[in-house]
Amino acid sequence: MVSKRIDRWIESTKWPAATLALLTLPITLVAIGNWLYASLSSPVYLVMFLAGLGLILFAARTSFASSAIIRTVFRLLHDTTQVVVATLSLHPVVAIRRKTDAPDLSRVRWLGKGNWVLLAAPYAFPLSTLLVWIPSIILFAPLRSAVLGFGLGLHWVYLAHHWRTGTSELRRLGGRFCWMFLPAVNLIVAGLIFAFAIGGFLGVGNFIVDWFSLPWDTWISVRTWLEPPLPSP
Repeated sequence: MVSKRIDRWIESTKWPAATLALLTLPITLVAIGNWLYASLSSPVYLVMFLAGLGLILFAARTSFASSAIIRTVFRLLHDTTQVVVATLSLHPVVAIRRKTDAPDLSRVRWLGKGNWVLLAAPYAFPLSTLLVWIPSIILFAPLRSAVLGFGLGLHWVYLAHHWRTGTSELRRLGGRFCWMFLPAVNLIVAGLIFAFAIGGFLGVGNFIVDWFSLPWDTWISVRTWLEPPLPSP
């Protein structure tokens, strides 16, 4: 079956992807720091983004985070992400169970064994940010920044909740892989979302260019520093 070949190929990229994510973590932190500095020229977007992010993080410290509404939202985000990724990787979804034997088991059932991308997708792709961003297009840019911050914060709360309680997907991925891959990838996603909140699609493009050019620029700076000075005439 084609899906089995896809699974074998994706599984072969698991540890290279985790290693690459870990190695690029400093690059991501520098790129985010550059954008935080650049956002000081448009502080209203930064303030609104942090306001939306802070609001959901504050709510997560209350009983609101454990309410039935939030648990339902988390389940829908998890199930929708897995359905989309399973379909893209040619694993037909055969059922979405209303409940499972254990609360930490996935409710989505697909044909085939699956792969690490399918298991990690709900914890790496912030579907909540996308869903709240689409209707926010009609809002003024500062309000849209707040909505993006809120959506990113909701994803972080979702990730922290499942990381703390543990799920069947995270156990199958393995603790070492999760620590190497998920924090690094979520920081990249956070940087892209923040860049969009500050500069729109152009900001996303500039963040990607910055991220890819940082290693080369750093190497040029180091090489220039190591080179002996030219003799004076």
